[in-house]
Amino acid sequence: MAKHSDRAVGAGQALASDSILDLRRGDADDDRTSPYGRGWRSIVISTALESNYLTASIAFVALIIVPALLVGIAAPLLLAYGRSTLGAVAVIRSHPFAALASLAVLVGLALSAGRPLAAKAVENLWHLHYTLVLPFFVGLRETISAAIERLPGQTHASAQLDRRRRLATVLATLLLAACGILLAASVGALAHPGLVDVVRQPRAVARAGFGNAAVVLGVSTALASVYWLWRELAGRPPLRDWTAEPPAGQGRMARVAHLSDLHVVGERYGYRMECGTHGPRGNGSIRHALDKLQAIHASSPIERVLVSGDVTDAGTRAEWAEFLDLLRCRPELRARALFVPGNHDLNIVDRTNTGRADIPWSVGHALRRLRFVVALDAIQGERVHVVRAAGALGPSLRGYLREGERPARLRGLAERGTWRGRWEIAQVWSDAFPLVAPPRDGGTGVILLDSNARSHFSATNAVGVVSRLQLKRLAGILDAFPDSGWIVVLHHHVAEYPVASVKLADRIALSLMNAPDVLSAVGRHCSRVVILHGHRHHDWIGTSGGLVLCSAPSVSLGSVGSDLYRGSFHINELALSNGGMRLATSQRVFFE
Repeated sequence: MAKHSDRAVGAGQALASDSILDLRRGDADDDRTSPYGRGWRSIVISTALESNYLTASIAFVALIIVPALLVGIAAPLLLAYGRSTLGAVAVIRSHPFAALASLAVLVGLALSAGRPLAAKAVENLWHLHYTLVLPFFVGLRETISAAIERLPGQTHASAQLDRRRRLATVLATLLLAACGILLAASVGALAHPGLVDVVRQPRAVARAGFGNAAVVLGVSTALASVYWLWRELAGRPPLRDWTAEPPAGQGRMARVAHLSDLHVVGERYGYRMECGTHGPRGNGSIRHALDKLQAIHASSPIERVLVSGDVTDAGTRAEWAEFLDLLRCRPELRARALFVPGNHDLNIVDRTNTGRADIPWSVGHALRRLRFVVALDAIQGERVHVVRAAGALGPSLRGYLREGERPARLRGLAERGTWRGRWEIAQVWSDAFPLVAPPRDGGTGVILLDSNARSHFSATNAVGVVSRLQLKRLAGILDAFPDSGWIVVLHHHVAEYPVASVKLADRIALSLMNAPDVLSAVGRHCSRVVILHGHRHHDWIGTSGGLVLCSAPSVSLGSVGSDLYRGSFHINELALSNGGMRLATSQRVFFE
């Protein structure tokens, strides 16, 4: 049995030594979603057999077909609209009053519908890149990289690994750009359906729209590939392992605890999806960790307790209730706790069935978001703020959630799964991140990001994307507070670890797709920013240029390698001086 699993209370609960099965240890059903218990091949086969293909088809239409159609027809319709406007101007001389009236109507329609249509088309083009192109690029790059790393020669040195991975990026860029050009060339010229064709010939318009979408996607893929190559090569300095440096001067020191991947379960002997029966059951390891942290805080005070995602194992109501109970009886830690969403908190549709999918507007997805927001409100609602335009801080999260009819709509979602509630939580989620805990008394501020891609299928739940809006707000906050040190917390890793032994499946299925964009957003401020993340259960601290990256192990599942299922966390000391901030020391804390 795992070291930190819950122990039975009292001799009466002990099972006979000749018992066929100890129910506290789990059985084969607990391994249904565990790659360690059943193996990836069995997971893939069961996913294919158990998938609801009707739901999957509806999700495919909503996430791929509809965005592609909008991308394909938006530009031609706007061009046709422009031609109509020019035609109205041309007849002003013969029918001046009628033409001016028509022109006024057309301009009004352009302002009310044309701009939103164009903005929606651009948004859907980015969505298609995040959904189709970026995952393909990352998969291609990591596959080539894994092959190159196996070539003869030393690859244990991070500099050698970095050169080989950069070569893989170049090759992936060339292949993807060539595919994009071939796709656009195979379709040919853009079709130009008119406004009346939408009603008279909808099928022809749809065919033209898909053809146009293929051309646009092909050309934009070729251009984006070059852009990503530039981001990867010019925007990401080589990775190096971090080494502690002696203190410089008498600047202020800030102590923060970094925990990650708690994977709280909702039952006393509950199993975890990843490990099944091979890892600890229940929440005993988490209680031990919090007790240890509380003792450390009593001895030497900690300024903040930062949890970088996967607070729960599947985002269920019972799991969040357990988490709140764990902190409720530890008020000193609760008052300092800040956390971000992980993929397990949001994107697990069914923890017992990887083949189950939900549709984008399903109540299940909305409720998982709502549970997370309710937990945010309960733990840190008064201490974090939403971000307005240009990096300005808005109201506290607690104040924002209680504006207008928002509480009633969210309660409607919780109690009856209402459509208004689903729309409301989608808007709340868009407004909420990044959340900002401002610097206090010359200390560090904290920026909390959501790095989870939109996923509606448990088997593909772990991919990450930080939205363009979040990146814009992140850059605005850093610019608006130029003299403060900032801790940026997100769930996904922003750089592949400089080791050659990382599994290909982990490199692809667990990636943050636009990691170079995140590094670019904070690059100019690297002397006063430290990034904390989890996700991969890998204990590592490194640097990219002057930026420090802290990857935490899992509190409940340990770190990959020899420390698997030996839970731990970090106590980091940050040195602040003259508007700068750096990681001075980092202590890894184990607990029994």
